[in-house]
Order: sequence, then structure tokens, then C-alpha cells
Amino acid sequence: MQVRVEGELGLGVTAKDVVLAIIGKIGTAGGTGYAIEFAGSAIASLSMEGRMTVCNMAIEAGARVGLIAVDETTIDYLAKRPFAPTAEQWEAAVADWRNLVSDDDAQFDKVVTLQAEEIEPQVSWGTSPEMVTGISGQVPDPQAALDETVQRSHTRALEYMGLQPNQKITDIKLDKIFIGSCTNSRIEDLREAAKVAKGKR
Repeated sequence: MQVRVEGELGLGVTAKDVVLAIIGKIGTAGGTGYAIEFAGSAIASLSMEGRMTVCNMAIEAGARVGLIAVDETTIDYLAKRPFAPTAEQWEAAVADWRNLVSDDDAQFDKVVTLQAEEIEPQVSWGTSPEMVTGISGQVPDPQAALDETVQRSHTRALEYMGLQPNQKITDIKLDKIFIGSCTNSRIEDLREAAKVAKGKR
């Protein structure tokens, strides 16, 4: 399976937002039975730390593994790291790593495409990674779901979270905020959060 994110990510959109938007689209079972290759210009623009977050969260979509093709960002990241090959061994390793990409004419069982410009910071309104929406969105109405199982799941999630159907995300009062994540809180994300929090209580 290939998931493509094309275009340029907006200000404040992190790798975590990208993968949550993907999971919001395909669901927590959308990758079941697949290895997911993440591709596209927005994925290529991510740092290695961001790529690690995306790949590690592939399991939240049910996938067995997530991967991103080797490119200059990968090679630059590995250069001169402890235990990285050196001299002729480095050149041989880089030549070999450059082959770790899908063929141009590769056929995938499934291809999902998202536009980066449509991804905004994601907020979970529920109890599952697929229960997300953009910061400008709203809590869904469980009764609008066509599937009874989804209706029950959404109803339970809203009761647990103390939220109301159709409530705007921006209207939810925040009393406690945890900065971090269960999957790879990267120092670059924490630094961005620190910039926002600086001088505030």
C-alpha cells in the first residue's frame, strides 16, 4: 500500500498531524495486512525525526510496517553517525542504500493520496487515533454515522471525553495539557511547543 501526501505542509503542521490525518482518512484498520510506503513531496520534506514518527505510527493504522524510500535526507542523517561505515565502506553502503526505493513502475495493491495543504493541526475528539479532526473542525454527531457499530463507538467516546455532538474544537475548554506523545515525542516538536508556551502559564 502506498500513501502519498502531496504539496507543502502548512505552518505548525507536524509529522504527527500528517499521520493522524492519514489515519483519520483510512481508519485504524485501513492498513491491516499491508506494509505502507509513505511518499509524496510533503513526506520528502519531513526531517528524519518526522519520518520516524510517521513510520512508527503506521501500526496505529493497522499496518505491519511503515517505510519511506531512501533519499539525500536519509543519507545525510546517517553520515558520520556512531557506527556508520567510513571511507570506502561508506561509499559502498550509500550506493547500496540508494537501491532501497520502489521501482518507478511499481504497482501497489492500494494507493491513498492526501493534499498537504488540506492538513491542519489535528485534534483527537475520541478514544482512538482515527477519531481526529482538524483544529477548525468539530466533534461529529454519532447519529450521522451510517453504521450502528460506529454510532455506538462514537457515542461512548463522546461520553468518555465529556464532549457534545457538533461542538466546535475551538470551543472545547482546556484545563490540562500534556505535551508529548506515546509515539516518538521528537525534540523538534517539543521545541516548537516550548516556543508557543514561552512566557505563558
